[in-house]
Amino acid sequence: MLKGKWLLKLLFALLRKPSLWFPSAKQIFILAKNRWPLTPPFLPFPSDDFLEFRIITYQGQTEKLPDVDVVITWLTWVADLEKSKI
Repeated sequence: MLKGKWLLKLLFALLRKPSLWFPSAKQIFILAKNRWPLTPPFLPFPSDDFLEFRIITYQGQTEKLPDVDVVITWLTWVADLEKSKI
């Protein structure tokens, strides 16, 4: 479900925002499917079912992944939420 071109766009957008590096790394492992080190491709990606559910609940369709700016905005919100817990 995740597309390489979309992931690259997200990576380049994150490279311009060092304040989001830690929150995004943390979210990768929070959202990763269980036992990801034991199943190929041995990367901490979310399960396809979970990702499809999140995309449908966000935009009502799965044909297109959300804009990278939306993901950056969400990560900014997550980072702000973490700061407010301290």
